[in-house]
Amino acid sequence: MKILRFGLLFLLLACITFTANAQTNSYRHPATGLTFPDSVEGIVRGEVTDYEGKNPGLGVSVAYDRPGITVTVYLYTLGLRSISSDIASPILKDHFNQVIQDIYKVEELGYYKNVKNLAQGTTFLKQDNTGPKALFASLSYVQSGTDRLSKLYLLGHKNHFVKIRFTYDKAVQKYSEETLKQFLNEIGAMLQRNSL
Repeated sequence: MKILRFGLLFLLLACITFTANAQTNSYRHPATGLTFPDSVEGIVRGEVTDYEGKNPGLGVSVAYDRPGITVTVYLYTLGLRSISSDIASPILKDHFNQVIQDIYKVEELGYYKNVKNLAQGTTFLKQDNTGPKALFASLSYVQSGTDRLSKLYLLGHKNHFVKIRFTYDKAVQKYSEETLKQFLNEIGAMLQRNSL
């Protein structure tokens, strides 16, 4: 009987430990408190890369992907102490222009071909037009023979730049754009909760 109780207790503890591990599978960014789950709308989180140790100010990147879709969320300061959340901020606007120019530099290096800036402006992340707003650009290019579309979003949050790059193959455009809406809704809601 004691062996049976011990076995049941062990099984219960194993289940609790497993549940605790499953719930801690998310990544929490220490400086902002933003928590990234292991998947968002079926897009699975991959590697979290910390650039800060070797290059202070470059922060971290949180990768998500699914066949035909690559998403990276970057959190960084570039060494600035204050980064406004106001999308009219000159610091945000100047940096956003640099982010777009960086894509053209990648083209010059030969990794992309036929880069085109299709649209640029501001947008809400959430589809109900509430919560955080971001600077936005939509680009197209050819990468390794594949036509790709890339959406860029940049905003300030808790004195950090938050840059979202959502890239997908043109062949899966309809599905990817619906997934993009859902992904941005989740990220927008997370930023909104974290602002409280």
